[in-house]
Amino acid sequence: MNPTASPSSLNQRITLAMELSNPSASSGASVVALFAKHGDEHRLIDSAPIKKGARGSDGLMALIEQLCTKNTIAPKQISTLIVSVGPGGYTSLRISTTSAKVLALTLGCSLIAVPSDQVAAQAIGKHDRPALIALASKNQHTHASVLDVSGEVRTLGMIDADAIESLGVKAIYADAHLPESFQQRAASLGIFVRPIILDAIHCAKAAVGISPTDPERLEPIYAREPDAITQWRARHGD
Repeated sequence: MNPTASPSSLNQRITLAMELSNPSASSGASVVALFAKHGDEHRLIDSAPIKKGARGSDGLMALIEQLCTKNTIAPKQISTLIVSVGPGGYTSLRISTTSAKVLALTLGCSLIAVPSDQVAAQAIGKHDRPALIALASKNQHTHASVLDVSGEVRTLGMIDADAIESLGVKAIYADAHLPESFQQRAASLGIFVRPIILDAIHCAKAAVGISPTDPERLEPIYAREPDAITQWRARHGD
């Protein structure tokens, strides 16, 4: 994937990548990125972070429209849409996956769903592998994946801090919500804790080799049952 490309002509195929799965990760990272397709290559045209104060799907869609307008890209040029599907925040995943579904159906473009741990893996250097990728941390647990020395990502699911030692990792990549128990355990084992990076440019890189999905079947990956459903079950005994 080449670093940059000039804004495209009207017959140029465009790829739109979106990463909004974990808003608490990598503040200032690109949420939307545009790429020009040249054969099997994708060349970055432009990218942008979400603006402070922007809320909901309106903020995301406005950002996409602004980026396309800035780079003279018409909606009909978008032939591929890539979206990070979690695990992550419940609301942010609903916004990003619903927006992706609507855009794919409206534009008639192909849609590629990328697990967020695959996105995070793109920014982890070989010197830190094997590494633990921690997403959607809450209540002393985190959704864990391990990036091995070969670059393969193995999803473990929800774990607590006691599981770290058996994983044999050199570093933990997480956002500011990593539980204190994980930080303490990592310190005792000599494991570095580093900030996780999730952005749209890495999302596009992670999409290589992933087959398109039916937009109607696109679903986010949740680390756990949403709190609203858990509370409803508790009240109603289901």
